[in-house]
Amino acid sequence: MERLVDAARPALALWGLQQVNHPTRNVSLWVPLGLGLTSNRTREGLEFRDPQRRVSLDYKYFTGVNVQGGYPVLLETVQRQGAVIQYKVLRRDFFVIMSYKDNVSTYSRYHNDDNGALGFSFSWNNDNGPVYGERLVTLISSSLYAEATGGPWVSPPSYSQEVAAVPPSTRPAPTPIAPAPKTEEEDKLSSGTGYFVTNSGHIVTNHHVVKSCSTIAVFSGDQPAAEGRLIGSDETNDLAVLKTDLKPTKVANIRIGARLGDPIAVFGYPLSQVLASSGNFTLGSITALAGMRDDTRHLQISAPVQAGNSGGPLLDASGNLVGTIISKLNAMKVVQATGDMPQNVNFAIKSSVVASFLESRGISYETNATSNALAPADLADHAKALSVMILCK
Repeated sequence: MERLVDAARPALALWGLQQVNHPTRNVSLWVPLGLGLTSNRTREGLEFRDPQRRVSLDYKYFTGVNVQGGYPVLLETVQRQGAVIQYKVLRRDFFVIMSYKDNVSTYSRYHNDDNGALGFSFSWNNDNGPVYGERLVTLISSSLYAEATGGPWVSPPSYSQEVAAVPPSTRPAPTPIAPAPKTEEEDKLSSGTGYFVTNSGHIVTNHHVVKSCSTIAVFSGDQPAAEGRLIGSDETNDLAVLKTDLKPTKVANIRIGARLGDPIAVFGYPLSQVLASSGNFTLGSITALAGMRDDTRHLQISAPVQAGNSGGPLLDASGNLVGTIISKLNAMKVVQATGDMPQNVNFAIKSSVVASFLESRGISYETNATSNALAPADLADHAKALSVMILCK
């Protein structure tokens, strides 16, 4: 924890997060006032602007609007403005839309609140200095989620002291429930993603996802959790194959030979304690046919990935498998080395490497790739059907 605090201190000091209440709803949001933001009261709430034009934040409440009605309106507006949708999710009581245009990322989250919709839109870029927007917006979003759902609330983190889990005086603290004591082994949990390659329950994932597991649980759709048995691993190429008793409704069709610029999609279970536990679907393109230091085993992609995406499928526009997600560029190290924050530089293992790995284990796989492009919603359904969440203990 001390090492983590030391690593986080520069960003926390830069952000200067403070708890700010909506002027009419008395609901708190973490706001990075340390960036020198100016505030302006509007009819819907508060607007925060950065004199250096690194970030902007709108915290608003729209009376008579619910998330089911507001989601398509905002989505259409963003698309009409020419932005690329990187991530979107609509649930019964909240929605999230993340987009990118002209080097500016925008994340919007709104929840149902009484007879209206309460939420925020946060935009950031790195033209005028790195602000670590992806990390920052995760904290802002989590603060609203805690308020909107009645979950545990913590005070905004300070660069000089540990985060204290103290509910604010403006709302009652939830009734504490004494948790059962955890053993040391029960605390060692990690998660990742995998995908079906056979109808008999074979699953491909990354070696690093399962390398230290004493037990592996696999979750697919609404089926009960199944045990995953590690039957093959390739540490050099970071691939592994599991066998389960699950019966998939879809399996990956492997396509060899992705092209530079091909549109692609990623499905996985990143940051499952913060983002949707039902999985996340993002779009992008192949931006290079080699990885770091011209590693020809890898593809470079622009689709956003996070911790937990590892081992997930990389699909083309027709739903064929062209790779396996492996990693993202370490943005903090790049910032330290160059002073610039990279945007969506992520990597996948090429499908040709996956095919060779399966052949070496005597596992047959599907190769009847199609060329019929799918609508994004259909592609998301297809990706989810062949993907699994992997929980390692």
